[in-house]
Amino acid sequence: MLEITEKSSTYALPTDAPYLANLASLWDMDPALAAAIEDDDAIYPTEPTRNGEYTVSLPNEQGGQIYLHSRYDPSGEAQRMVSHVKADANYIFAVHGLGLGYHLQLLFESASSESFFCVFEPDLKMIRTAMFARDLSQLIDSGRVLFFPQADKGDLFTRLQSHMPLVVSGMETLEHRASVQLHEAFHKQIKNWLNEFRAYAKTSIQTLILNGRKTAENVARNIGWYVNAPSLARLKDRHRGEPAIIVSAGPSLRKNKHLLSAANGKAVLIAVQTTLKPLLETGIEPNYVTSLDYHEICTRFFENLPAKLSSELIAEPKASDRIFELFPGRVSLLGNTFAEALVREIQINKNALRAGATVAHLAFYLAEFLGCDPIIFVGQDLGFSDGLCYTPGTSYDNVWQPEISRFCTMEMKQWEQIVREKQILRRIPDIHGNSMYTEERLYTYLQQFERDFSQSKAKIIDASEGGARKLGTHVMKLADALEQFCTQPLREPYENPFESASDRTEEARQCILRRRDEAEKIRTITEATLPLLHEVRDHLSDQNRVNQLIARIDQLRGQMNEFGATYELVTQLTQTTELRRFQADRQIAASKLTGIERQRQQLLRDIENVQSVMEAVVPFIALMDEVAGRLETRKALAA
Repeated sequence: MLEITEKSSTYALPTDAPYLANLASLWDMDPALAAAIEDDDAIYPTEPTRNGEYTVSLPNEQGGQIYLHSRYDPSGEAQRMVSHVKADANYIFAVHGLGLGYHLQLLFESASSESFFCVFEPDLKMIRTAMFARDLSQLIDSGRVLFFPQADKGDLFTRLQSHMPLVVSGMETLEHRASVQLHEAFHKQIKNWLNEFRAYAKTSIQTLILNGRKTAENVARNIGWYVNAPSLARLKDRHRGEPAIIVSAGPSLRKNKHLLSAANGKAVLIAVQTTLKPLLETGIEPNYVTSLDYHEICTRFFENLPAKLSSELIAEPKASDRIFELFPGRVSLLGNTFAEALVREIQINKNALRAGATVAHLAFYLAEFLGCDPIIFVGQDLGFSDGLCYTPGTSYDNVWQPEISRFCTMEMKQWEQIVREKQILRRIPDIHGNSMYTEERLYTYLQQFERDFSQSKAKIIDASEGGARKLGTHVMKLADALEQFCTQPLREPYENPFESASDRTEEARQCILRRRDEAEKIRTITEATLPLLHEVRDHLSDQNRVNQLIARIDQLRGQMNEFGATYELVTQLTQTTELRRFQADRQIAASKLTGIERQRQQLLRDIENVQSVMEAVVPFIALMDEVAGRLETRKALAA
């Protein structure tokens, strides 16, 4: 280790200096951080400790000095710190404070080879000092060490997004206390955001698991619409630079809904499905309506619509098929990987948008795709403004109407709806800084919006005049936003053919029949594989017999690989199994077992997986039969 006292801009480092190796790795993995570190050459002086390692002494807020590491044995101190961490049961580690990195390196060595380490250190000078003092290039080269030098919620959520399954499977915090004491406000804020991300990740994964099968079924049943409805490609940048107003159904919409008529023809109006009928009742036909909900109950938003409607429905193919049958206007469907794989031979290749949790997220992504700027939100409360769930006048009123009397008002019904979820309620600040209620699901939606806003190139305006405070938005009254941004008529959109060139229903039916036949072969292979796995499990001590069985299993695996694409479709009907397999793989890697014990754990994982595929392939075959029948009927009606 190189003792550091000071460094001039002309200081020549030896070729084996840790700084050179660290920065070479960092330029590959995190160029922005590497550039920030090289932008300045200031470092902290290091002091030798009794065992020959180094520590750093820094002034604290009280005017004294604080040592970041032991003056006697920094590695031993780090070992005691890391010993309390459950490295074999967690896969994401939030490391608060870097220091010279002793604790980080020990944690890296003791954790699974698939674990990730989020290092929160706001002092660039400290990071630079660590890069000079110790060789951390192996950690950096792994790509599993992520540095967060700024308190940026959008960046944090964006970079953790792809690691949500790991966060849900196991996340633990390691505090370097001396570093935390120097930057308490920073680390407190990061901890709050990490808790929010955990809640967001948990809700997102639970939603995926609970709705995964229903989503796959709906997409399959809508395949006739999918292959014949146009792609979003025709709408790309159609309204570049023009304002968009996204109309959601939050309670605050009642405050300014009457002003929206002034935006007709001067802003692109995008209504979430809940607000379509209330807007039509005021004489406003939105340009676009968004839908993505798979549940049949959402069809109420599309019942009794006018026979002719200029609005265009933009929907995810997982939405209930009844919506497409009821909607009298034009329908465009988003690209979907499950749908594309079902009919892969005819290569539809529709444009997709980012995955959103709600119709309001979809509306926002659509506005960005259209090229709109600014994007103005109204009725986007993400909480219970004034003790209400929804703006008056939506279809929910019709559901509750039979119960309304002088002893039970509509407001009381809405409040009952809120308190029914009292166990998941939480208080958050509203746009005025006052306290308001929201619940965990809505709070998760808020986190996703704030992540999206931080990445958007458009100006985002919150003109709801109520609801949750949203980072990344400019708060305005709707009247002011209309006066400032919605004064010119929209340009006439360029012409793009809407209708599909030809009916592809029969082509889709042939694809579905192929998927059915492939699923039958998958069932045959799994039925032959499972007893072999059981025999291996029961005779692990007889390795000659095990090797013979594995050779037969490998032959079956080779046959299964021929149907890999359809196998992936089948597993969409059993998302819980996929998560359990993911977690089992991480646990096996973290356990660092070897020999027969590792083989036993892998075998138990494989048995559970094969059993789950066998259970999923039967309803998949039935679904393919149903979809083929639907397509046959559609073809006959079109003839």
